[in-house]
Amino acid sequence: MTELSSAAREYVLAFADDEHMVGARHTAWIGLGPFLEEDLAFCSIAQDELGHAIGLYRLVVSGDERAVDELALRRAPHEYRGSWLAEWPCDDWASALVRHWLYDRAEQLRWEALEPSSLPGLAALVAGARREEAFHVRHADQLLSRVFDSGDGGAAATLVVAAMRELRPLAASLWVAPFHEARALDEGVASRSFADLAVECDRRLDGDLARWGVDPATTRGAGVDPPADRGVRSPHFARFHAELNEVLSIDPTAVW
Repeated sequence: MTELSSAAREYVLAFADDEHMVGARHTAWIGLGPFLEEDLAFCSIAQDELGHAIGLYRLVVSGDERAVDELALRRAPHEYRGSWLAEWPCDDWASALVRHWLYDRAEQLRWEALEPSSLPGLAALVAGARREEAFHVRHADQLLSRVFDSGDGGAAATLVVAAMRELRPLAASLWVAPFHEARALDEGVASRSFADLAVECDRRLDGDLARWGVDPATTRGAGVDPPADRGVRSPHFARFHAELNEVLSIDPTAVW
């Protein structure tokens, strides 16, 4: 497998870390969802995201399977390139659902931008991921449509809009450009800049909200503003990273 340039490596690593972290966060809901159907759905989505992460990590390490675990789990915090949204705990169901919607809307666009990529070995990964993302986006859309059409007096909708107000500003972290993005685009790694994708993502999110009868302005609250640097970790990362490494801390020979 071809070794990536430094710009391509940073671009792919940013995506791989996001997929890894959000997939791991989703697994926290297995057995704890509000009903069995959601336990199964979140389990399936988590598996998909972790599978995407493994595929992207393999590109970064040029197919060296032994290096995938080291890259995924054993780096120092400042060496990770994930977004704050993917790392955030989202400990209540409304927040977990809203993060799912925000993340998968963005992820869909990120895979679309990689479809014409010049990177060898990426085409098959993109094709599979895009099929899975169609399900993820549809799942989030259906759940949120049920919330806003529930007729329960607005209690669930109020919780979800509050979660949107908190997390939508944090979703800007998804569009913090990877290091050396301009070089990666020149090399044909992706077809569109993160700045362009961010505009398109906001348009799609606002379109969703309009269908649900929600004023987009009500979702642009005073949430946490993420840093403009993918090397800066969120306040929740250290504990999360320790949890991810629990098995390896007990058995260093374990394989992810």
